Amino acid sequence: MASTALLAGGLVVAPAAQAASLPVVDVHKRQGTTVTTSMFARGATIDGSVSYPELNPASAKFRYSVALKASGGTLLGAEAQVTLQKIDRQPVRRRTIELKRTSSTGMLTRGSINFTGTIDPGTYRAGVEIFTVVRKPDGTRVRHHIDVNNANTVQFRRSTWTEGSISTQATDGRPARINATTRVMRIADDGSMSWLRLRSGAAILSFDADGPYGDKRATFVRDLRIGSDARISTVVTSRKGWWKVTYPGTSRFADSQAWIAQGVPGGCGC
Repeated sequence: MASTALLAGGLVVAPAAQAASLPVVDVHKRQGTTVTTSMFARGATIDGSVSYPELNPASAKFRYSVALKASGGTLLGAEAQVTLQKIDRQPVRRRTIELKRTSSTGMLTRGSINFTGTIDPGTYRAGVEIFTVVRKPDGTRVRHHIDVNNANTVQFRRSTWTEGSISTQATDGRPARINATTRVMRIADDGSMSWLRLRSGAAILSFDADGPYGDKRATFVRDLRIGSDARISTVVTSRKGWWKVTYPGTSRFADSQAWIAQGVPGGCGC
């Protein structure tokens, strides 16, 4: 994480009604006043072009929404930071955010923070720290300090790419072998990017009669394993339709699918 930089993203004010839909992460009571903090956060899939190489600027973003609601008085203002820490790692990344007033008792903001440089995928704790003041009807000012270091658990995962083929386009029930591979994006410390074949892990085989753009749902066939030779290989009974090999992903790697046509005019492995 030492080489990972966080840059401030633009803040977008959301309608006040959206605050009610955010999960409550803290209720802080003091001297007859209450401040309720809500937060939602999510990670992203890191992808980009290996050919150039460059990261997709729309990926690798930490997105968040934070809301405050006071009772027993009027919110006079707030200072706030969102925090992000990889589980079992240091340091904690902090970014000051601006909460916009939605009413005399409510504040809300939404925004994002970009990751740049070397990406360290995995599971992170997203939190928020807030200093705020509530003024009671008699004029008394009550200070609240809210520090939630694990409001949400978010994941940043590297993009994967699964491709596959089948040994025959016959659909008469003869045995046919499906071969597939899954590659994961590698981002080196110097920023260079490449695709590396996975040599362990799980995969899933399913069958869909009308393919990736049809209305029918895929039917589970069997669980598969990724071999040490990086191959996903299995034998099926030939039939017309689409086979789907799914790499389900992990906390570090995103999921991906390979659609493999059999006996479908114009079909392709995609």
